[in-house]
Amino acid sequence: MKALHFGAGNIGRGFIGSLLKASGFELVFTDVNEAVINELNEKKKEYTVELAAPGQQQEVVGPVSAINSAKDPAALTEAVATAD
Repeated sequence: MKALHFGAGNIGRGFIGSLLKASGFELVFTDVNEAVINELNEKKKEYTVELAAPGQQQEVVGPVSAINSAKDPAALTEAVATAD
C-alpha cells in the first residue's frame, strides 16, 4: 500500500511517517523544501526517528520517497492518483 503525505517537516516525518510505516504503508512525501526532498530521496530512501517511548530509542522509517510539489506537478498528480 502507498500513502501520500503533504508536508515532510518534523511532524510529517516524525509522527505521521512513523504511524504510516507501522500500518504497512510505503510513504511518499510532498513538500517544497528542496533540501528535505533531496535528503529523503538520496539517503537509502529511509530515515531514523528518535522515539520518546520507554525502551525504544530509534525507529527506521522506510521505504520513502519525496516529490517537490512546486517543481514537479506531474509527479504529484501521479502520486495522488496511485496512492491508497
